[in-house]
Amino acid sequence: MATAKEVAEWILEQLPESALLYQARVARNIRQQFGEEFTYRNQHGNWGIRKDVLDEFRKLTPTDVVWSRSTQAWRRRRPNDPEGRMIR
Repeated sequence: MATAKEVAEWILEQLPESALLYQARVARNIRQQFGEEFTYRNQHGNWGIRKDVLDEFRKLTPTDVVWSRSTQAWRRRRPNDPEGRMIR
């Protein structure tokens, strides 16, 4: 059985250099490859990624990945991005 850290490492491997990595797609692929126990359904019925997996992902990418709240996706940090992990 995989660990939260192994799932987070897999997410990082999926992150392309210049494109977005959408949470919905990642959650679906995690369910298929690692099992449903690493995901959950939120209050709107959408699939999300378990908190401990996201915590491990943040540890792996402390400054080089940002979360785009508007697109619900991760991407590599760009030079003009504001500080912090979240952008609009």
